[in-house]
Amino acid sequence: MSQDPNQPWSARRRRFLQGMAVSTVAATGLTGIAEEARADIDVNEIGRIPAAQREPLAQAVKGKVYWWDEPGYELARASTAYRANKPNRFPRVVVRPNDDQDVVAAVRFAKAHGMQVTTRSGGHSWSSSHIRDRVMLIDLSRMQSIEIDPKTRTLWVNPGVIGSRINSELAAHNLIIPTAHHPSPGIGGFCMNGGYGWNSRLWGNGAAHILAIDVVTADGKLIRADEKQNSDFLWAAAGSGAGFFGVITRMKLQAHDLPKVMKVSAYSFHEEVVEELFTWARNLVPKIPPYLEFIMSSTAFDSKTGEPSPVRITMAGLALTDSEADADAALDLLKTCPCIDKAYFHVEKKPTSLEERYASGYAADPSGFRFAADCAWTNAPAEVLTPRMRSIFCQPPTPHTHVFWFAWGPTKPYPKPMALSVQADVFIGAYTLWQDPAQDAEMEAWPVKKMRELDDVSVGAQMNDENMLHHPQRYLSAEAYAKLECLRAKHDPDRVFASFLGLPYRTTI
Repeated sequence: MSQDPNQPWSARRRRFLQGMAVSTVAATGLTGIAEEARADIDVNEIGRIPAAQREPLAQAVKGKVYWWDEPGYELARASTAYRANKPNRFPRVVVRPNDDQDVVAAVRFAKAHGMQVTTRSGGHSWSSSHIRDRVMLIDLSRMQSIEIDPKTRTLWVNPGVIGSRINSELAAHNLIIPTAHHPSPGIGGFCMNGGYGWNSRLWGNGAAHILAIDVVTADGKLIRADEKQNSDFLWAAAGSGAGFFGVITRMKLQAHDLPKVMKVSAYSFHEEVVEELFTWARNLVPKIPPYLEFIMSSTAFDSKTGEPSPVRITMAGLALTDSEADADAALDLLKTCPCIDKAYFHVEKKPTSLEERYASGYAADPSGFRFAADCAWTNAPAEVLTPRMRSIFCQPPTPHTHVFWFAWGPTKPYPKPMALSVQADVFIGAYTLWQDPAQDAEMEAWPVKKMRELDDVSVGAQMNDENMLHHPQRYLSAEAYAKLECLRAKHDPDRVFASFLGLPYRTTI
């Protein structure tokens, strides 16, 4: 839809959104997408806050403030999402605080003016749930403090600090924490959405590593929450993600000794071995030691040239432990694959580093692409799960599209009470990557279509890699969701914080 540059700014935006809403519905057949592509925003309807009423916010916040009709706003809004296809949702104001007191001032202002609040740490949520219409978006990216206590193996860190930077600084003390496998997610979003990272099968999820938080409440108060005080907030922070009823400004995390041995094995196959490969892999899950990360992935581009190529299925294992013998024995499990002799590429027991692993994660999801995602947890046995794998893994709509299979099991109870409450033996995630905006509708629908093929065997999904708007699944247990909503009613009765973008709990699957 063409736009007249002489039209008022608000009218041009409204016409753009109307075109997006019509084209998305027509192309995908999806309903209920009012949050995803609003067609009814204009300045009068949203309610302009006069300059005189805006001024107190600018005076109270030492950081940056960008109102939605002022210069710099669109760059501030768009930069809060990693994906190139920015959602067509528009906060009323974006605030980039410098410190805790800026956050306090921003929340108090939002409450006084009837605005809901969302928070962004690193912006890697594929649904970009922090970008909402009419809200105050608090972007924590300017707060970048790390305080390490080597004696207790703990650290205090702002949520917007990226995981790879944290581990880089921890390495000087021979320490490590689980972070996202990609180098650039913020530690806040990673931990609060569960946090399945380095050696999490052994050490636990990122959520389980949260020892304490400093949080600004719905009343605009800065409090400390740990197991002895304000524990409701600590429980909710560990797994509620966008459903959290506060703004965390600092987190205290538990670190671990850096493993002495880090080795990787990888084998790539053509697609004719899919059934044999996945049957073996699913049956292997109960035998995988907790210090071995075992994955299967597919893509269709040449990693050296970047050019399209036939579908490549890769199985890989990463051992993180203190014993060469344990690492080698764990990686030897991969060689029990019955089709191992059909691998056309292999690397065996190669010493590696965290920097190399972060680089590998970035290569899978590089910046500059448009992204869509969906995922599922499943306990389905091989005879039920394997027949679905060819369709899901071998039909990518673009070369860089990839599907990811992760052996999380054998599952064990989460180590402490927390909102995080859904898991299964196997995680499967589908991620489309593309660059042409004309493909948006088709590419955004593809992960949902593929994960719906698992609906009858899915026990739920992992927040941040989900598609809650277009494919609601179970992200919290019934008990955890009920408790979260009770705590929200207690601590945020006026709904100052916007909560989930979509439905976080389905009673039936």
